Amino acid sequence: MATFSLNLHRRLEAGFVASGKFDGSHACLTAATSSGNVLVHSPHREAGVSNHQEPSSEARLTWSGELAELQIGKEVTALHTGRLGEDGRDVFFVGTSTHILAYQIEDNADLFYKELPDGAYCITVGKLGWLPNHVVVVGGNCSITVLDIQADEVFWTVAREKVTALAVFDFDGDGDNELLSGTTDFGIRAQKEDAILWDTVENAPVIALHALSEREFAYAACLEGNGTVGVYNSGNILWRIKSKHKVITIRAFDLNGDGAVELLTGWSSGKVDARLCSNGQVIFKVQMGAPIAGLVEADYRRAGKPDLVIVTVAGEVRGYAVGSAMETPELGDEHRELMAKKQALQMELRQRTVAESNYYLGSKLAVSIASARGAVRLGLASGPGLLIYYSMVFAEGIFEGESLVIHPSKPQGELEIALRFPKNGPVDIHVKTCVGASGSDLMMVLELTHQLPQLCMYESIPRPQQLPDGLEDRGVVMQVPERAQRVALWLNQSLILSAEIEVAEVGPKAGHLEVWLRGLRDQRIHCIELDATSKLKIRTEDPVFAGDVVQALAIYLGLRELSSEANFPEEERRMLDALQRFKGYKEVDARLQAETAGSSSHVKNLIVRLEDARILEDIEGMRMRLNQLKIINGDLIRDHEIRSKSYGEFVGALKELNVGIQNASRFRVGKAATSTVQRCREAIKEENEDELISAIRHN
Repeated sequence: MATFSLNLHRRLEAGFVASGKFDGSHACLTAATSSGNVLVHSPHREAGVSNHQEPSSEARLTWSGELAELQIGKEVTALHTGRLGEDGRDVFFVGTSTHILAYQIEDNADLFYKELPDGAYCITVGKLGWLPNHVVVVGGNCSITVLDIQADEVFWTVAREKVTALAVFDFDGDGDNELLSGTTDFGIRAQKEDAILWDTVENAPVIALHALSEREFAYAACLEGNGTVGVYNSGNILWRIKSKHKVITIRAFDLNGDGAVELLTGWSSGKVDARLCSNGQVIFKVQMGAPIAGLVEADYRRAGKPDLVIVTVAGEVRGYAVGSAMETPELGDEHRELMAKKQALQMELRQRTVAESNYYLGSKLAVSIASARGAVRLGLASGPGLLIYYSMVFAEGIFEGESLVIHPSKPQGELEIALRFPKNGPVDIHVKTCVGASGSDLMMVLELTHQLPQLCMYESIPRPQQLPDGLEDRGVVMQVPERAQRVALWLNQSLILSAEIEVAEVGPKAGHLEVWLRGLRDQRIHCIELDATSKLKIRTEDPVFAGDVVQALAIYLGLRELSSEANFPEEERRMLDALQRFKGYKEVDARLQAETAGSSSHVKNLIVRLEDARILEDIEGMRMRLNQLKIINGDLIRDHEIRSKSYGEFVGALKELNVGIQNASRFRVGKAATSTVQRCREAIKEENEDELISAIRHN
């Protein structure tokens, strides 16, 4: 049963709810409203009592009893609360597409306001292991920015896509916190400074990350209304569940009072469930009357211990204390479970009574996997007297509907399935194949699970007679402190090969490795070459492929530091073009801001003259001023449309630059990668094209 409930009588935005003790002792609730402002609810604030300090000239907050509105002026993209410095009060953080605001609710004044060209799409506060103090971590458009209490930037790094989830968490168990980040391209990454400790790809854009006990953390992902929730332990998945509803938020809370936290999930259907972190079993659930806006942990009753507070988009607030009674499963769920068991038992009974069931005993599928003809070819062959009726392939984040069903027009003994993966990386596939005798109504499902290597979308080919223009000079060159035999072992594990790659131990080619590959996605030619002096050359025109090879090889060989020389003329031209557009958009924006300021001043003068004409009852003067205001208003609207379009192009150019920086950093490992990021960013700030190209090529 709920311990308390109330209604804010406001429409709230899903996913933008937070709580904090802004005076150091009393819990308050904050939420973004549909009008673009932020609502603050303080249940222990007496109506008519003002803050302990007089509001400053920059005050944004207006109280009305227990409620207050914080005027933001732009669409809210992130909300968070946390403590910085020695002050025992929580700070309220608001992110938009252009800036981050740190606000002291009790003082009704800004702590800091900082422009962020990459925007602020998620915010967290914590103590990172490589920094001395608590910091604010902001996820933006292809970047992560870390700020201190003075809003000074103390760390910056690039990301693969827009960063939509962050968590500060001891991932590797060394006693220091690492940074977890989730992006819209389905990725989750753990990093210590610029070093990537772990990286994985989920089946949808990651919208939330939350630290659990010890080395466990939870994640939530959403794609086209479908939601996924799961738990990892040290980079290994413990469990995941999927739903046809969208995940709004996740939260760790000890709901049953056993001393271990449970994972709570708020859904777009209005349901909130609590699951055991170890296996995902549901121990509590409640159905609200509207979609969930947020879940927070707050001592709203001043009972000395926090409650779970559920907030809906309709403004309903409901609290549950530790040890809340479990709600019994719905009748429909029990019925479905019993029907599923009944169907399974009936199928088993039918198989036991059919005489020909022994015919399938010991049946297996013959499986072959090859990279050829633009795809990974999975071949299946049934046993003697059996035919394949259909086959289903399950793989995370590969197919639009999470699975691929191959149904031949008539049953056949062999079946070939073409698999095309959009990105490099190991892929786990699970295949279910239905086989049976011709004309029989009794079928058997055979299952197999296989992990495809990270470079499965590349096929090994002989050296081409004619190489693409410029391929000899393009790519990455580095010194690898390993023998060619170990690199060959890595290639044998990373590719689908008909015969293993071997390195000659005697003769003119002793200790020399040369492997030619063709990409199955774009038919580009690549070469990986290592000579007897351990000089590695990755000849390619694709910077993403080169970065994937360098990072995967460094992890396999255990390399912590690796410098390289890179040459990608097309990538350099793309980044220089983006830099030119970046500079142009800045100039246009500065000019439009000046024009808008002039028009605003003119509007103020016209309003004063209009008021004078009204007082003097000068109808003609009023009509003239109104016409002038109408013309200026039209000009302001056009300027706003131009600025809006220009800003969109500005963000696009900035994203291209950030992606280019990430590609350049992935050609290196350790300090060389960090140096590349820093040099590229400084070159972009100073608009120095020569330094940008130098940072990409040499580090």
